[in-house]
Amino acid sequence: MTAGERLQTALERFFALRQHGDDARFAARLGRLQRWQTARLRTSHQDLLTQPGAEAGMEFLFSEVYGGRDLRPVAKEVRRALPKALKLLPDRVMATSASALEAAIITQELDEQMTDLLGSELDHPHDTLTADLYALAYRNQQQEAARERQLQLVSELGHHIDRYVRSRMIQTTFRLVRRPAHAAGFSSLYDFLDRGFGAMRPLPSVDALLTTLATREREIMRRLLAGHPAPFG
Repeated sequence: MTAGERLQTALERFFALRQHGDDARFAARLGRLQRWQTARLRTSHQDLLTQPGAEAGMEFLFSEVYGGRDLRPVAKEVRRALPKALKLLPDRVMATSASALEAAIITQELDEQMTDLLGSELDHPHDTLTADLYALAYRNQQQEAARERQLQLVSELGHHIDRYVRSRMIQTTFRLVRRPAHAAGFSSLYDFLDRGFGAMRPLPSVDALLTTLATREREIMRRLLAGHPAPFG
């Protein structure tokens, strides 16, 4: 599929998410799960966070791709102004946005399913969710293929960003379309990408970092599915 087709498909899935409804209890449970998962990611990959130049990039990934940051402004803009975005932004930049948004939306879909599986375990205000409860719900979810796709997209994202930060021409083109992008009505999409590129730029290799992250998360997935007593290491 082209970047435009991937974005269109991702949008349809995004606006079908349950979180867009008015179920306040479900939203609170989902938020608690996502905070727990973000804390777990930071703990599991603390050494990657402390690599020179890596902290901002990892924080962007954890908060805006994995972490459940509100994507509605970006999604609404893409739905409204996708043809303009495809004309203005370089193809490689649109491919990057497609990978980032698809990864974020798969994460939201998986999180919503986990929220339903955990149910009232997420009703406690002080985040009493344990690794054992999480692991049981994870196994019951039976979404290995979707989680593998999520990790594939994270690795793909690293490849796209490396191509961007190493191409002066793409960087220049991206900076030049800032004002037209804002004027055309997709400032949230542009700013989302700009934050990601800026956060990742100090890294010597985004591809190497995100491939390491994905490889580790695959091992954690294997341990969770196998019922390992310490799946997170």
